[in-house]
Amino acid sequence: MTQRLLIAAWTVALAAAAASLALVLSSNHEDDPAARAALIVGLGLIFVGCGLVATVRRPENRIGVLMAIVGFFWFLSSLAEANSATVYTVGTALSLLVYGAFAQLILSFPNGQLETPMARAIVVLAYFDVTVVQWAYMLTRDHIGNANRPCAECPDNLFAVTQQHWAGEAFINLQRGIGLALLWAAFAVLYRRFRNATPAARRSLAPVVITSTVTLVLIAAMLLAAWISAQATHTINWFVLVSFGTVPLAFLVGLLRIRLQRAGILRMIVESPDELSLGEAERGLREALDDPTLRLGYWLDEMHGYVNVRGKPFVIPEDTPTRVTTKVNYNDQPIAALLHDRALLENPDMLEEVVGVVRMGLEKDRGERALRATEIRNRALLDAMPDLIFRISTDGRYLDYRAPSEYDLLVTEVIGRTVWQRLPEELAERIMAAGRRAVEERKVETLEYQLGFGEGMRDYEGRIAASGEDEFLLIVRNITERKLKDQELQASRARIVAAGDEERRRLERNLHDGAQQRLVSLSLSLRLAQTQLQKNPEVAEQLLDSAREELSHALEELRELARGIHPAILTDRGLDAALEALASRVPLPVEIERSETSLPPPVEAAAYYVVSESLANVAKYAQASFVRVKVAQLNGAAYVEVSDDGVGGADPAQGSGLRGLADRVGALNGTLEVESRPGEGTTIRAEIPLGVG
Repeated sequence: MTQRLLIAAWTVALAAAAASLALVLSSNHEDDPAARAALIVGLGLIFVGCGLVATVRRPENRIGVLMAIVGFFWFLSSLAEANSATVYTVGTALSLLVYGAFAQLILSFPNGQLETPMARAIVVLAYFDVTVVQWAYMLTRDHIGNANRPCAECPDNLFAVTQQHWAGEAFINLQRGIGLALLWAAFAVLYRRFRNATPAARRSLAPVVITSTVTLVLIAAMLLAAWISAQATHTINWFVLVSFGTVPLAFLVGLLRIRLQRAGILRMIVESPDELSLGEAERGLREALDDPTLRLGYWLDEMHGYVNVRGKPFVIPEDTPTRVTTKVNYNDQPIAALLHDRALLENPDMLEEVVGVVRMGLEKDRGERALRATEIRNRALLDAMPDLIFRISTDGRYLDYRAPSEYDLLVTEVIGRTVWQRLPEELAERIMAAGRRAVEERKVETLEYQLGFGEGMRDYEGRIAASGEDEFLLIVRNITERKLKDQELQASRARIVAAGDEERRRLERNLHDGAQQRLVSLSLSLRLAQTQLQKNPEVAEQLLDSAREELSHALEELRELARGIHPAILTDRGLDAALEALASRVPLPVEIERSETSLPPPVEAAAYYVVSESLANVAKYAQASFVRVKVAQLNGAAYVEVSDDGVGGADPAQGSGLRGLADRVGALNGTLEVESRPGEGTTIRAEIPLGVG
């Protein structure tokens, strides 16, 4: 909307407000003209003003126009206060249009569109109720006051053609009945929309939903009171008018919240001393947009795909009703992808600013990304480089050395000293014995040892090779991390073996106490039946019936036992149905994003157990309001991610469930990652190679 149109619209609104003020203050049939004039003029100006502001901020959204229309309808309703019979009749015929426009306004929030058939039907019936039914009612009554109350002081109703009391009562009761039904339906639509919204969208919807709900309740109370007391109807009508005024203010609160979010984004840009890195941009946008699940990925040419801020593959899921992906391009080339709440699409200007922040982050992050790409290409070479190299004579004296950094060892502490001065005696003897063998036999010797430091013990590997007739090289590598991984692998294998032993013991107990006992009983029954078959056929038949029943129980127990070994639904109906079954058992909304590609059975089973354990932990500990589950396939691996918006703070080392998941995923050469900062929810990610199937 151009500035000229805005000025014209506001000028018309001021003129309409002045005319409404004059009509109400000069009315000879209004009980409290000053108060009513203030409310009608105030409501009209508030709605028109807020509508024009909303139109300026978001011209592509029809909400601003609808809000301004509601304001002008408030001015139009003041015609019913006129002393002229003609103006009064027209005003009474159109006085309720504001309620139809109000229904359209609240049901089309936040994008100005009536998105469901239910919402469209409510609005159509609302306009029918305030026009056609209203006009039919006016045909039967001569004097009609505010809220369609009888009014002896009002001018003549020029539409009245009869004074049939019963007909008037029928039409007014029909109007009230339709109104009550529509109010209940509108409340149901608002509640369903709020319940199905994401947390970020709920925060935007909350002010409007709350004020609209209060207004709907008051209108319903006014309609119900009309059947009981005219005075009560008149009193509640004042509360309805006041409540109407809170709705456009709630819209302004939403706009203010958007401006604060945009200010937060701009502050992040202005206050940053350098360009933002991608990781800083992701954290800042999560905070500014109040969307803790927002994720950023950048395009890496070496992988021909997106990776996240930690360098891991970034799987772009299909858009859902709650989550969408916005791709960021530069010169028609992909550079980044932003996974965010769908509510952000309702504000294109803010989305454009977010994209700008991402581009800024990529400028600084470009060097870091190149470095990470180089590290990926050269990782094998870097792993092969030694930590230290020493030249040692066969009498144990250090001749020379090379360290990764000159600060690691001082020359005066090494050159000219002996291994017995630098190392524990037992280790020094081992090194010298291996060194002499290497010189004499001209072969490479290898040994492993530990050295204590302030923070604990470190593990080293030493490779010894002859470098002369009376000297050798000691090439030392720090293998502490490798040892820790080996120890964890051994512990994982031990836990798997122990879990397998325990499972076998459980199966043995269940078989012994259940099916085995029934089969023994079945054998005895059959043997007795065999002995009675010739002598007493009736007894034999009873024994066979008992045996058949015993066999049925045994089969049922074996089925129950089989279900405990492997989830039957996974085998019978596949991973999609199994995930839906898991989600149905969780007492909160679960969003599932699943690619259509099939996975090998071992990988499907691992994915199932990752989701099962994660959802169980969410239900027990997370205090979350929603959970998102994603299962996708990319670059020869399956990716499973379960995230929630709960309290966070999960510690993988403290729970046997997460350790068991890590063991299960590790057994398939996969990795399990747990991200759970306090107050920021928990995300569990598993990456499983597909080659295991």
